[in-house]
Amino acid sequence: MDWLFLSLSAIGFVWLFIWTRIPGHIKGLQNIVVKTVNVIRSPGISDHWKEKVLPCYALQLFLKSILIFGVLIVSFSPFIVFSVYALVTDGQFIELASSFQGVTAGTIIAALFGFIVSRAPKGDYGTGSKLLHQMVLGNNVLGEALFDIERLLVSPNISSQKPHVFVAGLARAGTTVLMRTLYENGKFTSLTYRDMPFILAPNLWRRIAGCSRQDTGKQERAHGDGLKIDYDSPEALEEVFWRTFCGSDYITKNGLIPMTADNETLDKFKAFVGLVLNNTPDNCYLSKNNNNILRLDAIARAFPNALIIVPFRDPLQQAFSLLNQHKKFLKTHSEDPFVKKYMTWLAHHEFGADHRPFLFDGIDGEEKNTQHLSYWLMIWINTYSYLINNLPPQAVFLSYERLCDNSEVVWKKLGEQINLAPYTDKISFTKALHPISEPVPGDLLKKSNDIYKRLMVKSIGII
Repeated sequence: MDWLFLSLSAIGFVWLFIWTRIPGHIKGLQNIVVKTVNVIRSPGISDHWKEKVLPCYALQLFLKSILIFGVLIVSFSPFIVFSVYALVTDGQFIELASSFQGVTAGTIIAALFGFIVSRAPKGDYGTGSKLLHQMVLGNNVLGEALFDIERLLVSPNISSQKPHVFVAGLARAGTTVLMRTLYENGKFTSLTYRDMPFILAPNLWRRIAGCSRQDTGKQERAHGDGLKIDYDSPEALEEVFWRTFCGSDYITKNGLIPMTADNETLDKFKAFVGLVLNNTPDNCYLSKNNNNILRLDAIARAFPNALIIVPFRDPLQQAFSLLNQHKKFLKTHSEDPFVKKYMTWLAHHEFGADHRPFLFDGIDGEEKNTQHLSYWLMIWINTYSYLINNLPPQAVFLSYERLCDNSEVVWKKLGEQINLAPYTDKISFTKALHPISEPVPGDLLKKSNDIYKRLMVKSIGII
């Protein structure tokens, strides 16, 4: 563990050294020094003007020096954080980091990482960024340590009685659109892309990265469905917590199975939610995590006043959308293996090369042809058959078709259960209907339609 911390500290130092733009600040300091020297040496500038200009340059030099000192402290923050953690846990990190062997190893690791980053292509996921994601998200032990460090440094704002909101269902049912509309209401706090990859230490990461805030224009997400995202867009990142602390309980080689969570895990989850809410204590937590359908009872036990919204969509339309996304991500994963790893780290197995279906009976499924619409319609049937019989009292079904056709009514019904701003014309949902020519077995079609009718009766907002 100490060697892992040493490696992460060395990599973190280089990463933060570059991210905080220290080279640029040093260059700026050099420019001020050159200007100062030129003014002093210039015979063409009177002493009167020198007396006016030089104090200004002196102030700039002072402020720039303070800035450089501050960002250097930030760059060394990984060493500082792991040293504090070692002191609390009686680890040997400080001794290792200060030894000749540790200094040598750390220098070599930092130099290698710096070399790789310097050769990396520019963009959100260059080689350096991929290595950081691999280091942080690909190691559960490190994830647990970061979570412990976060709780040592930050007192989580834990409230089990707040009306938090959890959006969970089968993918392609409008879960993202609903979550983003709720988020824009301003009364909720959620994880965003800016929290990556330190999902389990959001406050620590915000403090470290805040001095070099990155902003980009909105870009269409990888799904190719017209939804645009930036660093501040809320996203389904919460699953990193569950994968880290109890991934073996529900993630199998061939699928994801329902799980239970003991009280210790639920206490950690409540602390995690509190850490996310730390800077916005008056807000409620907002989660969009489709895998939560595997642990609805655990969510309900942790937050008895929460509202769990389970969207659903016309079965053929939703199955067709799942099939299209599966084909799209199969191609993406074959072209960029990092995207496949990224989705695996998020336990996002709903489609693509690492697709693993929900197995509600706990039995590993047999090999199926995922290129056929019938396979995805069966996924829909299995999912909503399970949900219709296993929904806790805090959960409601929500028809995406009704949400599109009667947005005002549905929004009012939601507002009766959670604190929402009044409906406005800016709140709108678009229903996309795709022509479907691929035949499906009649028994599957009948079964899915029967379940759909039962869901419609139970859906919130039905007139």
